[in-house]
Amino acid sequence: MAGVEGIHYVRRRLASGAVRWHVYAWRGGPKVMTADGLVKPSLTSEALAAIVKAHENRTEPRRDTFDGLVAAYLGSAEFARLAETTRRQWRTWADRARLEFGHAPLKLFSDPRMRGTILEWRDKWANAPRSADYAMQVLSRILSWGLQRGWIMHNPAAGMPTLYRSDRSDIIWEDHEIDVVAAEMHPHAARAFRLAAWTGLPRSDLVSLRWDDIGDLYIGGRRGKTKVERCIPIFDETRELLEGFPKCAITVVTNNRGRPFSARGFSASFEKAKAAAGVRGRTLHDLRGTFATRLMRKGFEDRVIDEILAWETGRSVRIRRKYITRKAVVISAIERMRGK
Repeated sequence: MAGVEGIHYVRRRLASGAVRWHVYAWRGGPKVMTADGLVKPSLTSEALAAIVKAHENRTEPRRDTFDGLVAAYLGSAEFARLAETTRRQWRTWADRARLEFGHAPLKLFSDPRMRGTILEWRDKWANAPRSADYAMQVLSRILSWGLQRGWIMHNPAAGMPTLYRSDRSDIIWEDHEIDVVAAEMHPHAARAFRLAAWTGLPRSDLVSLRWDDIGDLYIGGRRGKTKVERCIPIFDETRELLEGFPKCAITVVTNNRGRPFSARGFSASFEKAKAAAGVRGRTLHDLRGTFATRLMRKGFEDRVIDEILAWETGRSVRIRRKYITRKAVVISAIERMRGK
């Protein structure tokens, strides 16, 4: 539509399971339409007229409102430094927070009662604890950014208890499970899947791994989300895998057309293969625990493994106790001593 751009759609799943769409003239702009249904709705003539009018009267969000704070944060250098996938997810949750608090004056966030209001908003996703915790993470980060700059005097979202309790750091893939899933994948995806088990790289870091990150002894570069420098040891098995990757792009992992593999595309290939192989109770992220066991068998100490995987201190101890016997550690040390 001429003269109109940036129409913004927000998809929300209701407690009943139905999907509701909220349509805005632009991201952070006024709502012009609401519709239910799985498919993104077409704009009505009333919504189109409302969009044109909103653009004619468009003004910047007021600095003293939550909407103004969100707009400033999304335009900040701190937000720009986040990984692309993180930015996309955080924008979604920032928009959901705007639906609830957009026009609220920032002075309200200094009222102790605001904490209860925020909890009520979080509890809209109580049946999906990970989503509820993600909502609080994003909201708290935005408010913390405003607190540091003097926009608000208090962050009522700080220190909220989490709802999601699962810790999968001690869940690993067995070798035969990796083999059966890889057998269901196209070769380009299978190579990437096996590389994840020999590097512990999370999905986004795996698909963005560059050839110039590969050194003689270790994989360097920086972690996608934290930007912390990484140092992942390269073993003979890792090197053999890397030699099987075609060098047809700046990234190591490519799709069947020789182009960089998207994180979503790789996940789709993985999920399809896992279902075909009949493997349950395992995720891509669980390959990090698998890599931890391989590091243990190579003789790495727990504190070093925690550093390699960017885990909090002591996390690898639980894996060692569950999967690595003392006998296996001793035998591995003897083999290293003999140069095997």
